[in-house]
Amino acid sequence: MNPRRWTPFTFLAPDRYVDRGERWAEFDLEEWSRSEYDWTQDPWNGFRDFARRPHECVEAGRGDCEDYALVALSWAVAHEREGVGIAFCWDLPYPWPRHVIAFDDERVYSSGDIVETSVDEWVADSKYAFSVRRHVSVE
Repeated sequence: MNPRRWTPFTFLAPDRYVDRGERWAEFDLEEWSRSEYDWTQDPWNGFRDFARRPHECVEAGRGDCEDYALVALSWAVAHEREGVGIAFCWDLPYPWPRHVIAFDDERVYSSGDIVETSVDEWVADSKYAFSVRRHVSVE
């Protein structure tokens, strides 16, 4: 795997991982999430985890949480959604994040689920103790 795609880098520089190609304007994220996406955990989750490029996740039809989050971010940026970002979620007592979500001002995108809620409400209703967020530029 390419060390430049190490999952923690997706949080440090999320703009770098968003695919800004024209394909996302026509892409139906809801349909793909519902019928074509298969959540598949990487062999090494946590510290040794590598993100797929968004188009690779779509072409494969599978990926884990950060792969899905990058697809959702690419779609949200292409559709000029407000407040777009990525969040790493902690399930204590683990010392590293256990889940990655994408979000905008109206929705949370989590491994194939699209929920109309805020990140705070989503975390409160989940098994996660807290999240750390980073916004993405829509330009």
